[in-house]
Amino acid sequence: MGIGELAARTGLPVKTIRYYSDIGLLPESGRSPGGHRRYAADALPRLQLIQRLRALGTPIAAIAAVMAGERSLDELVTRELDAVREQLRTLTWRRATLRALDGCPEPERLRRLTLLAGVGTPEDAHDHLVRYWRWALPAGLPPRLVRAVVEGAVPEPPAAPTTAAVLAYAELRALAASGDRRRQPQPHQVGDVASFYSGVVDACALAAEALVTGCPDRRAEALGHFVGAYARIGGHDDTPAFRARLRALFRHGERAGSFSLRYWRHALVVTGETPRPSAASGQGHLATPLAALHHQVAGLPLAADTP
Repeated sequence: MGIGELAARTGLPVKTIRYYSDIGLLPESGRSPGGHRRYAADALPRLQLIQRLRALGTPIAAIAAVMAGERSLDELVTRELDAVREQLRTLTWRRATLRALDGCPEPERLRRLTLLAGVGTPEDAHDHLVRYWRWALPAGLPPRLVRAVVEGAVPEPPAAPTTAAVLAYAELRALAASGDRRRQPQPHQVGDVASFYSGVVDACALAAEALVTGCPDRRAEALGHFVGAYARIGGHDDTPAFRARLRALFRHGERAGSFSLRYWRHALVVTGETPRPSAASGQGHLATPLAALHHQVAGLPLAADTP
């Protein structure tokens, strides 16, 4: 079969078929006595497959992998679908970012521009938050507990973010990079920090369950675990006097938690204030139950619009 016949049967220009041959997508079977390219019988279905994949916007490199037998058509479709999802995610994030800058007063626009410019890509911001928490956590925590805290403290960038979520994620990134970012108390400064973090994680799991089920007993149990963790690390008993002191500290932001309060306030905007049934696990899952626990202790909400 000659190149002209392939062109006639596929509707492709001769120069396009020649290009596919030159880059190895459509091997020649030989040349005619006049030096014209000749193709075997399987060249037509091969060229039609190339033509259809190109019509879908499939990159040449991906098609070449299929033609060389390095990747199946199923694998190509899966990879291309993943690539499109990632492109959509990037564009959705960019749209929310631009909307955050659109229509706001000039001083606020400049503030937001500085804030959002520090994010880089959402993945970069996420990685920065992970590094911050690994830096901030006390030395010597069991690796399992470190993973639990970091996973729970660092929300994934939303796949379909609102303007508020994009701004909140940028605020998280800025907090983790700020000069007043806080390192968690170290073992030489306080008591058993492993027991403290384990108690907080357990309290959050109970609080998440209480939020999903509306069970008041679970809510009280979660609060007991939470307050107990703070009491033990300071060498106190969970008494009414200690709870009153803890409430004052939470309410007035006199503890190191004033930084944490801002962090969890923004994390809550990213994750949402209504927990899923699986709220006890997953990226950023500590934000919602911690908000509920802070509210119970301090009587103050962590919602983003709270003064």
